[in-house]
Amino acid sequence: MKEVVIQRLTSRLEAYSDLLAGMGQVDIEKKLDITKNKNLAEHLWCVIGARESYCQGLRSGSWNGFICSLNEFTVDAFAAKLDQTAALVRSTVADVEDWTQEREELLILLHEHEVMHEGQIIRQIYAMNKSLPDSWYWA
Repeated sequence: MKEVVIQRLTSRLEAYSDLLAGMGQVDIEKKLDITKNKNLAEHLWCVIGARESYCQGLRSGSWNGFICSLNEFTVDAFAAKLDQTAALVRSTVADVEDWTQEREELLILLHEHEVMHEGQIIRQIYAMNKSLPDSWYWA
């Protein structure tokens, strides 16, 4: 089962980079006029931080709390950090040798987090009357 989760997770990593192609700063900062709406930048910041945090936990063997190294909120900074953290996830899961139950749970939580944000981002993009790349096949 772990191998299936790793395959599904790593196959979705590139979708976030595809999303930013053609997006401008106004697009990632746009707020919808609804309660508790997060803009695209806020979602992407959380995705990046979760990747970093869960990878730290996978390497150490336990959850160590949330971190996010992104400190510049531009389209280019998001794109670079999404690529960097996608590579981090791939290298982390490849490097783990002792897949304990806790590590497997962290892996599943990371996958769930990615999928949850995909759904939220799909809603955001459609509400903005923008289109999604083909890699966002859930939409």
